[in-house]
Amino acid sequence: MVVWIRRLMPLLVATCVALPVAAASGKASQGGKLTGTWSGYIVGAPGSGIKRQHMRVVVNATETGGSWKISATCYGALRLDNISNGYHHYFRKLARGATCGAGYVDCLERDGANVYDAVTSPRGDAYDSGGTLRRVGS
Repeated sequence: MVVWIRRLMPLLVATCVALPVAAASGKASQGGKLTGTWSGYIVGAPGSGIKRQHMRVVVNATETGGSWKISATCYGALRLDNISNGYHHYFRKLARGATCGAGYVDCLERDGANVYDAVTSPRGDAYDSGGTLRRVGS
């Protein structure tokens, strides 16, 4: 019995290591990279009073930062905070002279050929918004 368990143990360990690695690599290749320019509309939950806004996001080649723009007076830089549950969480930094609110976090996740942007508001869940962004250019 002990000999049988000794033979089975390496197989069990290899399975426990291989399955999560295979799952993680499958998820990464399925979603794709965030690198590039993305554009679309974000909107708040019904009844939130958050208006539909045009959003443009540019993610750099290393996916550690980029830029965002809602209007000529509401734009700035993105800085990667962390990656969890398939989302890249980017802090928004306002550009000098920008006149919109600060403290938002863009949570970006690939959704097929598009990117979903779940925007977390510093004012609380009732003010969160989100929407699908499409790649700009080739």
